[in-house]
Amino acid sequence: MQSQGQLTTLSLPELLAGTDVPVTWLVPDLLPQGSLVVLAGEAGAGKSVLCYTLSLALTGGADFLGHLLEPCPVAYFDQENSRPDCVQYLRWAWYGLGCPPLPLIAQNLHFAPFQLGSRSWEDRAASLITPVQPSLLVFDTATPSCDIRDENDNGEATQAVLAIRRLQALTSPPSTALVLKHAKVLTEHHQRTIRGAKAWLGAADSVIFHTRNKGRPREDGLAGTRLEPWKTRAFGLRSALHIEPVWTTDNKGLILTVQK
Repeated sequence: MQSQGQLTTLSLPELLAGTDVPVTWLVPDLLPQGSLVVLAGEAGAGKSVLCYTLSLALTGGADFLGHLLEPCPVAYFDQENSRPDCVQYLRWAWYGLGCPPLPLIAQNLHFAPFQLGSRSWEDRAASLITPVQPSLLVFDTATPSCDIRDENDNGEATQAVLAIRRLQALTSPPSTALVLKHAKVLTEHHQRTIRGAKAWLGAADSVIFHTRNKGRPREDGLAGTRLEPWKTRAFGLRSALHIEPVWTTDNKGLILTVQK
């Protein structure tokens, strides 16, 4: 650094010609440590099931979309799914992952359904995040979790993003935040966007759309989906991932596999 009064400037020769910036990934090529990622899902795409599977794989040290993950703590705030749905999604994900060790999951997964959703939501989230130091925060979904009264208000959305950034900073290193939103298609342009305030798109480090393949579901009731990058900064998802769900042979679990 070179001093200029009260300001400092970066040493560009050192940055440009030096070694590559080290990147810590929670999920290789998908979720870098410390990023704020918006996952916008179409109706029926299964964004919650996807995120439940991710959370169990991270906390249990299992394979997720072709990557064996290192066990780490996760805080999951679910303001969207009923208790019966929560339980069923968790069971499908756990069996689909091959039943990773329950003691490890119990130690690492801090699942808090319907604990936010009030004006004190940030403080309530902080009361869990500070002691357990999770590597991943999941907000399912943004509007009820962050107690947003007007989904179309960019000011409210900006304040929610700033609060999530503060929550990320409570951990060392800063945690990754995965914020779930509902997606919609602009019929006049056939383009995807998020429902509600567009401030989320500008403030996030990455925006990923979870879309369902066209056509009718298969006979087993499942349909293939895609993770499509809409916005990526220096690190994150660069090309679409095709996900094919299949039931386990005993129909107890749901396996998510990447199709090349």
